[in-house]
Amino acid sequence: MRDQASGPRVLLKRLRELMQEPLEPQERLDRIVRDIASNMVAEVCSLYVLRADSVLELYATEGLNPNAVHLAQLRLGQGLVGTIAASARPLNLSNAQEHPAFAYLPETGEEIY
Repeated sequence: MRDQASGPRVLLKRLRELMQEPLEPQERLDRIVRDIASNMVAEVCSLYVLRADSVLELYATEGLNPNAVHLAQLRLGQGLVGTIAASARPLNLSNAQEHPAFAYLPETGEEIY
């Protein structure tokens, strides 16, 4: 069980403070995913942005290959990220790679997970 120092309220407070800091946009996104991963004790946290052309682009990651940022892309409905974005519903999986919607993106280096 997590202690109160890493609970959801602490995370929300930290994210609010982070949004007020004078940071470049990419640095802000990088710190957001790092803080979320740390708070949730997760090996990977990634942020995808849905572009106007219905493509989800990796904008920040903690745990995946940082060189994949702005290169890794999924279409809306493609892969787990695209499926979640299309349905606007969370997905809780014990083994993501076994899910039929899983899409492997070699540039992310996700095979170690």
